[in-house]
Amino acid sequence: MDYTVTIQEEAEKITHAVFHKSVEIVEGQYGHYIYKKDEMIYIPCGGAVYVKNAITEVETCKQYLTLYFDSGDGKRRTILFPREDLVENKIVSLTAYGVQVSKKTADYLIKSIENQEVNVKHLLCHVKLGMAEWNGEKIFKGAKGVGIDSKYTGKLRVSPKGTYANYKKMLKEDVIGHTPMEFLLSASISGLLVDYLKESISVENIMVHMIGESSTGKTTGALLAVSCGSAPDFLGNNFVFSFQDTLNSLMRLIPNSYPTLIDEGSLLTDRDMTQTLYSLSSGTEKRRLSGGMEVNESSRFRTALFLTSEKSILSQCNMNTGLLTRNFEFQNVTWTSSAESADRIKSVVTENYGHIIPRVAKWLLEQDRQELVEKIVQETNAVIKRAREAKTYNNLTERTAKQSALILVAVDIVNEVLKLKLNKEAIGDFMEEHSLVNSVEQVSIGKRAMEWLLQFISKNYTQFLSKDSPKEISNCRGKLENMQTVLLNTDEESGMRLKVTDSEFMKILKEGHFSEKATVLKEWKEMGYLKAQSDRYISRVKIVGDIQVKGYIIQLPVPSNKISGAGVKDYEEVLEERRKRINKPRQVIKDEYVEDDFFSIDDDDDLDFPEDWK
Repeated sequence: MDYTVTIQEEAEKITHAVFHKSVEIVEGQYGHYIYKKDEMIYIPCGGAVYVKNAITEVETCKQYLTLYFDSGDGKRRTILFPREDLVENKIVSLTAYGVQVSKKTADYLIKSIENQEVNVKHLLCHVKLGMAEWNGEKIFKGAKGVGIDSKYTGKLRVSPKGTYANYKKMLKEDVIGHTPMEFLLSASISGLLVDYLKESISVENIMVHMIGESSTGKTTGALLAVSCGSAPDFLGNNFVFSFQDTLNSLMRLIPNSYPTLIDEGSLLTDRDMTQTLYSLSSGTEKRRLSGGMEVNESSRFRTALFLTSEKSILSQCNMNTGLLTRNFEFQNVTWTSSAESADRIKSVVTENYGHIIPRVAKWLLEQDRQELVEKIVQETNAVIKRAREAKTYNNLTERTAKQSALILVAVDIVNEVLKLKLNKEAIGDFMEEHSLVNSVEQVSIGKRAMEWLLQFISKNYTQFLSKDSPKEISNCRGKLENMQTVLLNTDEESGMRLKVTDSEFMKILKEGHFSEKATVLKEWKEMGYLKAQSDRYISRVKIVGDIQVKGYIIQLPVPSNKISGAGVKDYEEVLEERRKRINKPRQVIKDEYVEDDFFSIDDDDDLDFPEDWK
């Protein structure tokens, strides 16, 4: 059972260890004394086991002893031994390593070790990485502790290799001046910022999804990000993973603070990635019950994640807009400035890595945390302001602005700590150019659902009843009807509508990975796509014969013609003129299923549009 333990220095000791006077090490052997005829006789039990130091694990406060001894082959062995195993039934396991101990002599060996441990050096170690607290103070756990004299004892390759000078020279020559690589460097540092401020601001992990062919340099760029903290290769014991790994293993292997690459998203052809992306974004594993019906501890991490693939992973998720706010997605970006530059970057980071994250962590711990929070708030407001000025602001802008702000603050940190000159304005423009939430077609689930429906109808046209189809068709999915042209709330025209049953509609949405039917219908009604009574979405429709069923009446839009050429009236002005010329009062189109108001256009109505509109 694990206990919650804290460690602190106290001037007055209240606990004193017992010294076992009857046990001693004599001439390289541990043993004990017995009294025989008023004489103390030493009885050796086996080769001595010595204690080099005692180590306390920062995360659990558990102690380990570094033991060393000479075995029968004359070789010296050193073992990191859990102090909790310093009991008779476990100490005998040392026989497997050459220690002379049995159940009969185990007590004497334990007492000889306890006699030594009070006088050895006591050290600290850690097995987890990232920002943490120790005795109420913020610390960083890397290859070495920052803010704490502790050493990493895990197997991951986070110890700096090569020189910082070689690494910085590469940054100046092959990263500075090329905005995509400057962005990746900044994003890698922003993950450390997310971890440091996780108690001060509510923000999810930074996720950068890089999509493109193998020649675009995306993997090189992602390995550059990883190299800021650990070994950037595919040899294991580092933070380069694959989507072939299970979600459970990824959630337990991804660290705090350290940039992480998950490669080969293109290998995923049949997996629904919705839960995977949500879990990676939140950095929180699902809670699970143990066999004893107790809640197991869930793994948590805060960092920057870099995902690479040749196609969008979002295409394998459901179409909820929430995923758009959790993911920077970059398609067909040339990440490295040239093939020669990519080769130089890979060559340098293979032999020089792990120098940046510890430097930035040390700088962060010296700063006022509240001042950093205020900088992020300022950058967030600036991002929102730019979106309003560019007229790209929408209901998702503020949800994504904070992540952009974290990267922009990271730009300032990189310039300050590494004494570089990243172009902050260019990086901001780069993020805005590739933002998923700046496009109405991406943000609106109604727009995306309608686009999917039109594609579905086009692909499966023979499965819909229409004036051109046979009177009876197998596997009927719905009914298409031509009608008088109307103007929708989106300023699109519609001259056709679809009648579809509720059950069939749900199947079509599911095939398009749309899980929120009510959300789609709500937007469609606001946009004029869905025709129904004002207080509901569903209607009574006739698809085959006179049979009435519950279903939907959906207006199918036709994209508006584009205006081009000099001297053509402003688009909005033309639309306003068009609205004025539409028949008044509004014509009420009646049918046997639904009554609703439509904007209508008579066939002979001359709207006097520009030539390129006709």
